[in-house]
Amino acid sequence: MKSGRVHPVRWLLFLLLLIFQNTMLLGQNDQGNLKPRIAVEAGINLSNMNFNMGEPPPPAPIPASWKTGFQAGLSLTIPFSDKFSFRPEYFYVLRNGSDASTGTEYRFSYFSMPLLLEFRPSPRFGLFAGPQFEILIDANSSKNGSSADITHDVEERNIGVNAGAEWDIYQGFFLTLSYFQGLNHIGIGQRSDLKEFKYQIFTLTGGFRF
Repeated sequence: MKSGRVHPVRWLLFLLLLIFQNTMLLGQNDQGNLKPRIAVEAGINLSNMNFNMGEPPPPAPIPASWKTGFQAGLSLTIPFSDKFSFRPEYFYVLRNGSDASTGTEYRFSYFSMPLLLEFRPSPRFGLFAGPQFEILIDANSSKNGSSADITHDVEERNIGVNAGAEWDIYQGFFLTLSYFQGLNHIGIGQRSDLKEFKYQIFTLTGGFRF
């Protein structure tokens, strides 16, 4: 069993502190047309726990198993110029996945924080990319009708790269489509029973920017 895991309540307090700090930054950086803005977002994700990227790889390739999930949160847009902005985001993310070789289903929830650089070639269309950092809140597995809490048997950190595009639809409403590729191996289990995967995730969200 892992030790030293930070309680989810502490991560919630950390999230609230980040939002407060960035809200203060919004109030300090309002210069002409370069006005920082906050947005609320929600949407779906389509994720694959790719066990073939584990170390060591499985003896036989495991088929991809894409599962839908949900996420919701806040994003901040802090412009540097008319075309470039820094965009930190704060999400609660629920992901579903499976290991097709064993018939095991998984449900993980994370606090996710992408730190994105946005480029806008036009006022209504933007491209963004950057690192994404996540911390596990809880994890559950189910097999043959039996479920278990495996939070303390799952690697709690997830790090990857996020890239995508945003379309401004009408008066603050927007849609984003993005892809996330996990970089670190996420282990499930203990020692000799350990298996690893990397995330591959597509996300579609809609939101309103104030």
